[in-house]
Amino acid sequence: MKFYRVNALMLKYWYIGLRRLDRLLDVFYWPLIGMLVWGFAAYYVTDLVKNNLIIGIFVGGAILWTFFNRAQNDIGIYILEDFWSRNIFNLFASPMKNSELIVSTAIFGLVRSLASFLFLVLIGYLLYSFNLFSIGILYVSVFASGLILFAWVIGIFVTGMILRYGSRIQSFAWTIGWLIQPFSAVFYPLSSLPDWLQKISLLFPPTYIFEGMRTALNNGTMDWRNLAFSFAINIILLIFAYLFFEKSVISAKKNGMLIKFHE
Repeated sequence: MKFYRVNALMLKYWYIGLRRLDRLLDVFYWPLIGMLVWGFAAYYVTDLVKNNLIIGIFVGGAILWTFFNRAQNDIGIYILEDFWSRNIFNLFASPMKNSELIVSTAIFGLVRSLASFLFLVLIGYLLYSFNLFSIGILYVSVFASGLILFAWVIGIFVTGMILRYGSRIQSFAWTIGWLIQPFSAVFYPLSSLPDWLQKISLLFPPTYIFEGMRTALNNGTMDWRNLAFSFAINIILLIFAYLFFEKSVISAKKNGMLIKFHE
């Protein structure tokens, strides 16, 4: 892996982002809308039950979920930019390695996600007097690390799917995160789900992250065993996602999918 090639790809994505208003809206506008919706919904529920902890559960969940969703979106969408501009054939015909492509989009997506994250933390404090870092920088860092790993899993997997099956499934780049959300216990505890659905939810690493966030907000403790288990799942899924991506690239080259994207 050559870092100068990774750096070149990141520079390209930077210039694309500067020239596209929708890319800037992705970082600030839509996260702000999500924060406003869930924040004011939390105020409404708080007014009903007189429990200020609900503010933290809703707003904290919204902040961490936006962080995850932005990171997993960017991997697929920035590679889709090459599909839409018919540059994908040129990209894979270059000396660029698959790992360099993934690393560049992952790093660039992480930077954008951190910008959205810090922006929402500030908005949460200014509008709702909620400070996510009140549970501790260590806890927040662990939660964010677990979510970014799973975001990379989803982003790499979606990219592999697009390479294998074509642009007709490109909508997965935007929708797959929302398909996962009901099983991730973002805004409600795992115990509120039916028993059969709880077993499915436990297969998703974000479930342990959001359960850990609620535990930290409730009593300031951390279930390190469950979090370690979620990280182990993430690592295994990340390996399989990357292997799937590698095979999808080989398949796209063999069946002429890259040429179809270029036409």
